Amino acid sequence: MTTDFSALFRALASTDFILIGGLATAVHGAARATYDVDILYARTLGNNERLVEALAMLQPYLRGAPPGLPLRGTPRRSRTA
Repeated sequence: MTTDFSALFRALASTDFILIGGLATAVHGAARATYDVDILYARTLGNNERLVEALAMLQPYLRGAPPGLPLRGTPRRSRTA
């Protein structure tokens, strides 16, 4: 599978994020090959919704989450006792 990074970053343009990890170092000129994209995003309700919508076609997942758990646009609410 070939990743269309131009399309990916156009989709992300509507969100608040920064690029981190190996791909970010490659953008800055480091010779490191990676095949994944790591982003750090603002965890606000509006941005979460825009992020999920922008990335829906790629079926993203959160690192460390159980397999098959969908990425959703609303943050989990904490319980109050």
